[in-house]
Amino acid sequence: MEMFGRSSGRIDLPSIPAALARVIQITNNENASAEQVAGVVMLDQSLSTKVLRIANSAYYGRVKRAETITEAIVALGFSSVRNLAASASVVDALFPKQMFPGFSWQDMWVHSVTCALATEAIYARTARGAGGKNEAAFVAGLLHDVGKLIVARALPQKFTQIVNVCREQGCEMAEAERGILSTDHAEIGGELTQEWDFPTKLQAAIAHHHDPGGAEEHEDLATAVQAANLLAKRIGRSYIVEWNVEISPKEVADAAGLREEDMEYIVTRVREGLQQCGDILAWSKSMPSSDLAAAA
Repeated sequence: MEMFGRSSGRIDLPSIPAALARVIQITNNENASAEQVAGVVMLDQSLSTKVLRIANSAYYGRVKRAETITEAIVALGFSSVRNLAASASVVDALFPKQMFPGFSWQDMWVHSVTCALATEAIYARTARGAGGKNEAAFVAGLLHDVGKLIVARALPQKFTQIVNVCREQGCEMAEAERGILSTDHAEIGGELTQEWDFPTKLQAAIAHHHDPGGAEEHEDLATAVQAANLLAKRIGRSYIVEWNVEISPKEVADAAGLREEDMEYIVTRVREGLQQCGDILAWSKSMPSSDLAAAA
């Protein structure tokens, strides 16, 4: 199936997966029932499997196991199911099958999950963030780098150049992208989420996770993603082989607008979350690593 049917002017954007389009449409209907939403989710086997597994994961801490998609939807709520469906659809539809020298998609997925947990923890710690689980913050962190997937799928040779520039010059991917593509993954990701009709808050946070001020009324969430991205790079393994950036706890705290002493609590929350997100981390098993990473 042709993935890149509509153009953003710079790069072709993939069409929204049919299953996700149906989920978004029905979850936006205030009169829809859990059974109706379940019926739509169950039309896609991969999507329904992921939703059910996540609903029963330790991350959500459910006492009673959901045996059906309907039970999972009742337990999680429509907005959570819509966010989970979006995440699952991105993994299924967009993650490249191609291996790129010096770049590991498996490590990038771990980085994305770490960023998701960190975004949620930081957002909950800020004045406007609500405590506890916040799926919007989690999904914003999880999908913040979706633009990189688009570049790799649409322009693999350019993506290889970008990775090589990062490894040779030690620069961030966004900087290398702007030099080669005259745009970056944040802007491309923002265009994709707009095309796919994601909530405006998620669109803004993904598009502006490198410049939170540009997210305007959603600056608080974009700021949390930016700081979480730094934290994930600090405590995790780089997905670009032989490329490491030194990031201090103070840099993360300053980006988040928090005190440096708050970071110990944030890191603890993130590490605990990673232990509970085995089902989500397991999605990386089907993703290509790097030949250089495998040899390291």
